[in-house]
Amino acid sequence: MTFATPRGPTIPVAANPLLIVFSLLAGLALNLLPWVGAAQWWRPDFLLVILLYWVVQQPRRVGMGVAWMLGLLTDMANGGVLGQHAMAYTVAAFGTLMLQRRIINFNLWRQTLQMLPLLLVEQLMSILAATFAGHAFSGIEYFLSVLSGTLLWLPVSLLLQWPRNATRAADAS
Repeated sequence: MTFATPRGPTIPVAANPLLIVFSLLAGLALNLLPWVGAAQWWRPDFLLVILLYWVVQQPRRVGMGVAWMLGLLTDMANGGVLGQHAMAYTVAAFGTLMLQRRIINFNLWRQTLQMLPLLLVEQLMSILAATFAGHAFSGIEYFLSVLSGTLLWLPVSLLLQWPRNATRAADAS
């Protein structure tokens, strides 16, 4: 007797909590690196992209509370308006949670396209909070990081899926 091959997405392997914590800390460290000149405008929000990856892949472990705490940590590290990134990260995490079931069923290229509006909403929320705090809007260049963050989704996804795929392959053999 032969069985039909199941179709559809596979059940994701639970990620090691240490992998989640270390990847988020690496994203924070990458955000704190100094960028100069025109590259400063293209610098993606590494922490946000990694955070949204984990919100999609592990929504029960990483959600809006983690986004709020990481946003506050980012605000303290940058010395900016306290709550600016916290609010923006939380709104982006909320949008990702609302679309999580849809995003997870797409291939990586389509997931990348789904990240563009989520990263744009985060950037708009950050601009709005900074404007209310009295900072001047710096111009359209501020949105270049949305494009680079969207392009960063693919390598981040591949890099963070690699240990989980290795675990799945080891369990299968």
